[in-house]
Amino acid sequence: MGALHPVLFFVLVYGITLFMALFVCRSVYYGINGPEPGPTAGAGDPGLTAVAYR
Repeated sequence: MGALHPVLFFVLVYGITLFMALFVCRSVYYGINGPEPGPTAGAGDPGLTAVAYR
């Protein structure tokens, strides 16, 4: 186990880096483009109709 310690450390660091990179890139993408519309978004959404008829 002692000889594998550096390998396990770099695998762990690589996994954390990959997770953080995907999380940051996804956050930036949705920050620029906005969230995807859900399956219930549209004319039947009470939030949209309430804003449209004020």
